[in-house]
Amino acid sequence: MLVIQAKLEVQEDKIAAFLKEVEPLIEASKAESGNAGYTLTRSVEKSTEFYMIEQWEDVAAIEAHNKSEHFQAFQAGVGSLLSAPPAIQVLSKVEGK
Repeated sequence: MLVIQAKLEVQEDKIAAFLKEVEPLIEASKAESGNAGYTLTRSVEKSTEFYMIEQWEDVAAIEAHNKSEHFQAFQAGVGSLLSAPPAIQVLSKVEGK
């Protein structure tokens, strides 16, 4: 199991637009083959800081997701809403923990 944590820093006046932009991405991603979870979270301490927590079966599933139409559309539309480039971490689950 692989986990992606994507930190997205959104401009304060663009949060509503960001939430609208991310909704179709979340719904379509959850339906993808190889997806085990796709959740948007928000920092308690900094309201403009969002984290997408994704769970994927393997690297092939991530690669297919990154090439998907809904992911490409999100990438194209979200850039102007962010205050910094996304910070992406790919993690592997510690088995049995």
